[in-house]
Amino acid sequence: MKRRACGCSLLLLTMLAHAEPAWQHITWQSFRIGDQDFPRAAALIPARIDGAPCLVQLDTGANAAFVPTGHHPRTRQISIEIGGHTITSTAPQIIECGRAGTVGNAFFEHGSIVLDLKQDRFAYTDDALLREDSDATDFTYVHQAGWDGGHIVIPILLSDGPQAAMFDTGAALFTFVPFQRSLYEALRTDSGTAFSAPSFGQQTGCEISRFTATLRVGGTTFRDGVLGHCMRAVDIGTPLAGVIGLGGLGQHTITIDYPSRKWKANSGEFYQIGPRKR
Repeated sequence: MKRRACGCSLLLLTMLAHAEPAWQHITWQSFRIGDQDFPRAAALIPARIDGAPCLVQLDTGANAAFVPTGHHPRTRQISIEIGGHTITSTAPQIIECGRAGTVGNAFFEHGSIVLDLKQDRFAYTDDALLREDSDATDFTYVHQAGWDGGHIVIPILLSDGPQAAMFDTGAALFTFVPFQRSLYEALRTDSGTAFSAPSFGQQTGCEISRFTATLRVGGTTFRDGVLGHCMRAVDIGTPLAGVIGLGGLGQHTITIDYPSRKWKANSGEFYQIGPRKR
């Protein structure tokens, strides 16, 4: 009997170890617009590229697995490891590890990612974390012909009714970015501030403002936040009201379960994994 109990305990510990991925620290990159600093403009997570420690931007608005920084020719194969998951990709001969590139949905689409924004930490696991979670919200994973990965499209609720939006961690400083100029003007509370931002490898003209409308995303309701609009058109083959960023979710834990096509944003902690950030 003792031997059986010991065996069961070891099995339980093995299952728990498999279910609980290790946390990794999120490094935030700031961005200045006019006279205002936004300290959480880009979420950078640790990656090992050919074994070397690097940082990459987490961008769920990107479908590709890895896009290196810059426009240099991709002339070699590299390995990229994040959270125990490794892929191979092409890259330039020289990679600046301070911000080596961007990782998008194709990198993570066989597992789940967790963003504990309150504690500035990130985790990846091969498990489908939300498969049995009835409180999670379904999302649509939109593929584009000829491209790897896909885009996460989630339901949102505006004052004029239900809409669809792309969930984009690359738009980290924004709460909502309407694609139509008319919707942006209807929601903004001031004249806005013009700025230039990178989009698909090119600079594009944008505006930033505040909004005080009611916006519901999953189980979270926003009544104010950071509103943006960019001139570059975005077309992923399905109608979208805009982009939901991380701007209003700083106190939340976000879980994206790619295999189950479910996501969740709650103000509590999803996991108690490893030591807390000092």
